[in-house]
Amino acid sequence: MALPGFAGPRRQTIQDLEPGTTEEVSSRCPNESIYILNCKDCTVNINNRTAKISAENCTNVTIRVKLSPLTSFCEILNSDTVHLHLEEGVSISTMMVDQADNITIHVVNSQEQLEKVWWHKVSNVQVECGGVYHLLDKVEGHNKIQIFQHVCKPLPDGTFSKEPVLREGDHVLNE
Repeated sequence: MALPGFAGPRRQTIQDLEPGTTEEVSSRCPNESIYILNCKDCTVNINNRTAKISAENCTNVTIRVKLSPLTSFCEILNSDTVHLHLEEGVSISTMMVDQADNITIHVVNSQEQLEKVWWHKVSNVQVECGGVYHLLDKVEGHNKIQIFQHVCKPLPDGTFSKEPVLREGDHVLNE
């Protein structure tokens, strides 16, 4: 049951874009979510602040986030060859990549633009900053503890800390 006067989360879906298409998207309010679904060989330009950006089942898609001081959450799921470009001044607090291949996050200043990157079942996830590519390698785990995700955090020297998120049952051991 919704609270009186509360419309709930807003969502805008971009779906099944034709190859070669460039779609300009502007959210209607800052807490709106943008969903990019089943797109192939296209570009999506997000022109203002959103609460969440989600790309799912996409192939060879470029997502450019412009003119936005903060996007809280961005996820890329079940996709192949996605380029996420964050223009200067755009930041994402949490980036999650799950079951995807060949993901590149392009930033101007990694420490100011990315807080955390989580990934699971991903091959080749990298961050490009100023022409330098940082491959976010998988970290080998302890034999008694299951690793199901990895997280990286930008460091002041432009590199990234990389560590597994360790779980024993439902309990996160190192967060």
